[in-house]
Amino acid sequence: MDNLSTPQRLSTWAKVHHVTCLGKNHEKNEDNYLLEFWPDGSSLLAVVADGMGGNMAGEVAAQIAVDTFRKLLDRTLPADSRERYDLLLETFYAADRAIREQASQSFQFLGMGTTIVAAIITPTEYIHLYAGDCRLYHLRNSKIIHVTADHSIMRLLLDSGQITRDQIASHPMRSVVSSCLGGKGGNSQISIDPKWNDSKPPIYQLETNDFLLLSSDGMHGSVPDETIQELVQQSDNSPEKLAAFLRDTALKNGGQDDLTVVVINLFGEK
Repeated sequence: MDNLSTPQRLSTWAKVHHVTCLGKNHEKNEDNYLLEFWPDGSSLLAVVADGMGGNMAGEVAAQIAVDTFRKLLDRTLPADSRERYDLLLETFYAADRAIREQASQSFQFLGMGTTIVAAIITPTEYIHLYAGDCRLYHLRNSKIIHVTADHSIMRLLLDSGQITRDQIASHPMRSVVSSCLGGKGGNSQISIDPKWNDSKPPIYQLETNDFLLLSSDGMHGSVPDETIQELVQQSDNSPEKLAAFLRDTALKNGGQDDLTVVVINLFGEK
């Protein structure tokens, strides 16, 4: 089982770390990630992609998505939050087009796709977008104050009261998502959230010692939200410790799916 972890990379305002490992039922890790500061150190780009398709196709889709987002680091980041949001949204559609174009050129890659979550983070705020069931968690004082709502069949069934949370683990459609980049059907619609709302824009404020987690469902599918909060409390504000805690807990709880989590901890002057 592969198990890759990077040392903390330091800036004047954030500590970051990531861990990724192969699921017990998989032969190849189809997750991918990006965790890089812009060259001037003013902002951070974080991405987690969970590829789908089998026969290495999921791995390829996730790689294409991450490579597309990496190009943002070569551009000057707009100062205006709405412009940053639009830039992030534009990149989601660019990654979707790139995945579909590659899939159209090879039967091996037909129908490949990836779920994804991406965030642009500054010392004082962040914006994020997602498609599928990769998640972003925002924790303050070890409490979850924001978490993305999966684009999944399970979420739809939960919201409509057709199932309970206790039924998710054994449900035959527990892994079916309702949105992704690429995927089956050239004309399928992508749901990308959160939507921009001028009266309440999706800009989230950050404070010292806040944690941001971006994860594939191999992590949060095996680690309940209550446990995530407990592990944050035990981490001593160390992204490295928290990433290791989350990985070890997910594996202990089953760890059947590939697992990736990136951890950002805010500190210092704002």
